Amino acid sequence: DNFRKYVAIYPEFRHVFICDNGQGDVRAAELMIEAFPRHIEAIYVQIVQKVSLTYKYSPERWEEKGVRPFFFKTYPEAALDAAKRNFIRTSGLRRICIDAINDFYLIQTKDWPSEKHKSDRRDDLNQALWSCNEYLRSKNEEEISLLDAERIWKNGQKVKTPFGYGTVLAFDKVFDL
Repeated sequence: DNFRKYVAIYPEFRHVFICDNGQGDVRAAELMIEAFPRHIEAIYVQIVQKVSLTYKYSPERWEEKGVRPFFFKTYPEAALDAAKRNFIRTSGLRRICIDAINDFYLIQTKDWPSEKHKSDRRDDLNQALWSCNEYLRSKNEEEISLLDAERIWKNGQKVKTPFGYGTVLAFDKVFDL
């Protein structure tokens, strides 16, 4: 209902809807497109659960709507898509990437559910940042630093891995190797 009122006040604008797939947001986006097909430019959906669990989401039904939701794990992924579609400038893409990095570092270690969860989210963010850097390079823009992993073992230390025992020879803080 709020969107209907907003479109009535500003009928000349097209809109970008940003939501997550946790409850009924994607269905709300679908209803907005059905009611106002010329007023929705894009839909960005942050993945907070498996896409298959998204309430009433049917990829086949979206095919015929002309606007498909862009599902993303990290905001740099969404920003990259927006930059490629000229919704934002490269300076906006850079700012979103830097904010995502800063936000990641603001989360204290004790606040992560587990070290694995933290590592997985760091990997997700680094993958998105790497893709953003490819785009920035293509535009002759300065790249963004990736997130560094925390070093756990020292050189020469013996470790047990899923593949057997080994000795740490060196460490790469970006690739966590």
